[in-house]
Amino acid sequence: METNQYLIDLYDHYDEDGRLASKHGSVEFLTTMRYIEQYSKAGDRVLEIGAATGRYSHALARQRVRRRRGGVSGA
Repeated sequence: METNQYLIDLYDHYDEDGRLASKHGSVEFLTTMRYIEQYSKAGDRVLEIGAATGRYSHALARQRVRRRRGGVSGA
């Protein structure tokens, strides 16, 4: 697979955590978490692709959900 340096540079310098902490980002975060809770059950695993800051992974870890994360940057 070919690496897209533009995407790597964008996500290495983008404030994703700040975006998710904003009003509209909070709505997105809470809605996504609600869907995860609605459609998963105890013992399910969640794979977070493009994890960025890991905000979802951290929230799921606090709820003791087994998870894996991955992204395009080295961060």
